[in-house]
Amino acid sequence: MKETMRMVIIHSLIGVLVFIGALLFFNYRISAEKGNPVTELQNSTYPVMEIGNSVSNYNIMSAYRSDIDLSLVRNQITVVDYSKTLELKLHNYDYDITAIQYILFEKTPDDPLEQGTVNQLTDNEEENVRTGTLTFENDLTPGKNYYLQLAVRLDNSTRVYFYTKVQNGAGYNLDEYFTYALNFHNNLFDKTKMEDNITYLEPSANASSSSLEYVNINSSTDAVSFGSMEVKQVSDPRIKVRELNDTYAVLELDSVLSSEISDGVIQYYNVSETYRMRYTAERMYLLDYQRTMDAYYNEEIIDASNSYLSLGIQNEDNVEYRSSDEGHKLAFSVMGQLWYYNYDESDVTKVYSFASENLADLHNDQEEHGLKILDFDDDGNILYLVYGYISRGRHEGDNGIQIMRFDAATSCNEELAFLASSVPYGSMQEDIEKLAYLNSDNVFYCVLDGDLHEVDLDEKSDNILVSGMINESLTASADKSIIAIEKNKDIWDNTEIEMIDLESGQTQTFTCEGNERIRSVGFLSNDFIYGIAAASDVSREESGAVTFPMNEIRIMNIDGNEVRNYTQKNRYIMETSINGSVLEMTLGKKNNGKIRSTGNKDYIRYKEAEKEDGVSLVSKYSGTFGEQLYFKFPEYIYIQVEPDLIPAKILSSEDDASLTLTRSGDAAEQYFVYADGQTLASYTNLPEAVKAASEARGSVIDSSENVVWECAFVDYAMVAGMDEVTKVSGDGKSLAGCLSMIARVNGKSVAANSIDTDSGSVMKLLSEYSGQEALNLIGCSLDEVLYYISKGSPVLAQYTGGRYVVVMSYNSTKIRYLDPVTGISTVGDRTQITENFQKAGNVFYSYLEQ
Repeated sequence: MKETMRMVIIHSLIGVLVFIGALLFFNYRISAEKGNPVTELQNSTYPVMEIGNSVSNYNIMSAYRSDIDLSLVRNQITVVDYSKTLELKLHNYDYDITAIQYILFEKTPDDPLEQGTVNQLTDNEEENVRTGTLTFENDLTPGKNYYLQLAVRLDNSTRVYFYTKVQNGAGYNLDEYFTYALNFHNNLFDKTKMEDNITYLEPSANASSSSLEYVNINSSTDAVSFGSMEVKQVSDPRIKVRELNDTYAVLELDSVLSSEISDGVIQYYNVSETYRMRYTAERMYLLDYQRTMDAYYNEEIIDASNSYLSLGIQNEDNVEYRSSDEGHKLAFSVMGQLWYYNYDESDVTKVYSFASENLADLHNDQEEHGLKILDFDDDGNILYLVYGYISRGRHEGDNGIQIMRFDAATSCNEELAFLASSVPYGSMQEDIEKLAYLNSDNVFYCVLDGDLHEVDLDEKSDNILVSGMINESLTASADKSIIAIEKNKDIWDNTEIEMIDLESGQTQTFTCEGNERIRSVGFLSNDFIYGIAAASDVSREESGAVTFPMNEIRIMNIDGNEVRNYTQKNRYIMETSINGSVLEMTLGKKNNGKIRSTGNKDYIRYKEAEKEDGVSLVSKYSGTFGEQLYFKFPEYIYIQVEPDLIPAKILSSEDDASLTLTRSGDAAEQYFVYADGQTLASYTNLPEAVKAASEARGSVIDSSENVVWECAFVDYAMVAGMDEVTKVSGDGKSLAGCLSMIARVNGKSVAANSIDTDSGSVMKLLSEYSGQEALNLIGCSLDEVLYYISKGSPVLAQYTGGRYVVVMSYNSTKIRYLDPVTGISTVGDRTQITENFQKAGNVFYSYLEQ
């Protein structure tokens, strides 16, 4: 027995020595090949700032090394009350910080409203923070957005900045909202206390109970309290104030939970709750509740009976993956972590992670960043992007795009370049999905903020090939190696498309006849599809919406040769969508001179879909954990043992591979739909954005961070100072009469007969006579445009017979408008007037004072 034990110890020691020797060998090999040492990826080190509150700290802020785009703090509101003070809490992480400088501003810190220094910092040993009190000298106007820049010096050469949006929230009951949300949250973990939450929930039989990944106010009480799962809180909930006004508040609570999957095997989850609440003196109302719960990958959890790798409770939309080598190798990104699985070696490598091993670390609360897999080869090598806020390593605190390559043979990362950019993460994410491609000549192509960049990594040069593009201007093939660009950003007037092979640089130009228009449809495989329409059939409404009924579809190969063509006599292609290798077309026809969709479909079934290696995502139900997500492999792969975990390294280089990307400034005006703390979508058409925001009960913000519409306005409102009606002689003069009244309420005296309504568009005239930037609201409903009246701006509207009127007040049942033809201030039934405006086409215009 002793001899056996001795041999076991000897073999164990030999194994350890071999492992250490292998690590040293690989480290030496990599260093010799690259001429650089290999190190661990450095964890986050910069300080973190929070705002103090008598109930709970809130709004964790990460440190930036330079100015940021203010849209990064669009959904984070810091509240100042009657005292005009903020309690700053600095997690200094061993930095000796003695002062915090601040700048309060509206548009840019270069034009401050006030600035100063908080010198009296004290140590709070219980929270392990350094605290200071900031007292503003100026009064903050209620309902107005401000921005706050906080700066601290780390050493003689490094200064970092924290940013937050600031509002005067005096009387907005922030403490009550915090208390309610925290109580509701804590009750979730105790079935006996869930009784206190039940009265606020609205369970529905239609709500799914099979998945705990997403629950809401309509879910069952059991699902909201995690079903039969035994969960523990790993971190305290971290509060973010997403929206706050005198009507309601939206708070987000983020926390890390854990659950024991099997004996000693722990799964960790990121849990994000969104509370929409309204406070009254009588009670608190929970208007909406939503929660997501997503697992961090744990290599110890497999499903051997099905040869599955487990992703746990997870939303499929969170997962990006690619497989190679006939399914023997898999690269996947989930929850801000990039992994590489090698079936043949039965190991898995954590290639990159935004989060440190300590998931409760406040640094991990930063969410303005993402990962993107660009390429994955049969050897397991991964080309990928880290973009947005860089939370660790040599570029910590920077915003931009880090181009990385992972070498599977050595488990080592190498930074190819870092492209610094002020484009915020939300916009960057949408743009990166549209186009990000590195060709074999080390030239990187991407779209950012309407600019098509060509970045030569060897020469460290950035060239903007095209600027001012809108969402529809550029189309890319599935592998992003080929792009097509519409040369005129106004699609209704476009006559030329350029196709570019980003590998060879080869270009093809597609045009149409002078009486035709051309637009991109997309790609099937690497063949480009575009459509042709008669110019007389293409229409652009005043709202900006374009109808483009195509009479022909053409499919072209990389050499510019036509390989397929589609036409149907007396039929038009109204809409298209590409699903795999199938082009789906919604058809239309002309009746009485108008082309309308018939709803009928036709299809082009193109080349056979490329053979897949069989790796896919599947979900499976388990009683305790509900629906869980797994990777399913080909039948010839048998996953029976837990893969070994291999840590990845990174080459440490003194070479500076950084480059700052320029911005042309030609980006088209965009409108961002924002609801429940998230940016949902962006539009170039304001009425479309308003419609989407209305459905989501959110708001619309323009490119300059101005709120241009929100789903929060009072039950009664009127525009002050619009008591006098300007009378004109007929409908043809009604626009002039309305403009005269709008000018008067803005402090101008302009006679109606002096206004030449033929001198410009309605938008131009409204801007001129209101002194504000006009907003085109054609297509919005009357209910939606009443928001502008609640903000003190009249609404210019077209009534029956083409007559213009000014809508200037409303309540729950009545609408008042000024009619310049009758000379009467008319009050009518809200429902009836709404119908009349609908019949007239819902033609509305307004403005907001900025």
